Amino acid sequence: MKILCWNCRGVGNLATVREFRQLLVANVPDIVFLCETKINSNRFQRIRSICRMEGCLAVDSAGKSGGLALLWRDGLDVLVQNYSNFHIDSLVRLENEDVLRFTGFYGQTASRSRQQAWDILRRVHHKVNEGWIVGGDFKAILNLSEKEGGVTNNREGDRLVKERLDRFVASDVILDKFPFLASYVVRQSRSDHEAILIDTEGSKPNRERTGHKAWFRYDTCWAGEQELKDLISSIWEKEESNMLAKMDMTRDKLGPWQFSRFRNLKYKIKGLEKEISRLMDGRTDDRTACLLKQDRGKLGHLYDVEEKYWALRARSQWLREGDKNTRYFHVRASGRRRKNKISRLKDEQGNWHDNEEEICGIA
Repeated sequence: MKILCWNCRGVGNLATVREFRQLLVANVPDIVFLCETKINSNRFQRIRSICRMEGCLAVDSAGKSGGLALLWRDGLDVLVQNYSNFHIDSLVRLENEDVLRFTGFYGQTASRSRQQAWDILRRVHHKVNEGWIVGGDFKAILNLSEKEGGVTNNREGDRLVKERLDRFVASDVILDKFPFLASYVVRQSRSDHEAILIDTEGSKPNRERTGHKAWFRYDTCWAGEQELKDLISSIWEKEESNMLAKMDMTRDKLGPWQFSRFRNLKYKIKGLEKEISRLMDGRTDDRTACLLKQDRGKLGHLYDVEEKYWALRARSQWLREGDKNTRYFHVRASGRRRKNKISRLKDEQGNWHDNEEEICGIA
């Protein structure tokens, strides 16, 4: 199961709704918690419909600030327990009939509101009997090592500030029940406030595919590709073949071509996400801010191409492919069925590495 949390900083405009859809396409979450929606709850039914989520509970904003929403996909049994301007608490029944508790939390900066928010979270804690996950924008850091920034807020140079305000917190029951639990930061193409994702099977070893089925279906995103035009022309200029034979050859050639191009698209997206992560973890100067802006623009374009690619395959079923997030941090505590594992390590130059060979080299 995947849970995504995002401080969207207002979801009342089409650009943010589109970016939200891209988040869903790329990560396929089962549950989504949004904070700072800045709209009334009655407007969320349209957003829920556009994003093809089955369930939704939204909390009104206070003017142009605040506002929360919890959305979940079709087939998931979610029962909202209680909510306020600072949280939405829910019980989630999994496929194996296990039940876990998820609370989306929206912390505050003003002293009085901050105290109210944390008091509510403490009251929720007293009622919890299940495995518990809390996620959202806590508006708080654990220590000074988490401050140099997280959000850029379009600031440049020495004014660029980064803080780790968004996080997931899981109980021992959750850590014991889900040995492959992992959390990620999901880099954004336009927003300066990154989303976070937790996946109960995030660190489970992937099984290599033994092969792929090379099929072809026309994609609008390839319409401007000169390579595609040249490939089709080379087939249809053959005089010795009839129309049916040319159609068969076109299908046979374009299947592998399409698979290869989409695979390259995934590599480019992952590469840009990793580069953005490197820049976010690096120096905070004018050059870094400029490179961040350029890379986010490129990433936004690739997300648009990817969205068109999958839109043709969605039909009546929501997208179930993807997982194009860049890993931010993931060190799991040992439990009865868990082993210690370092999945991210910083070298002497201050650069983060999540590749296993690179980690071994540093160690």
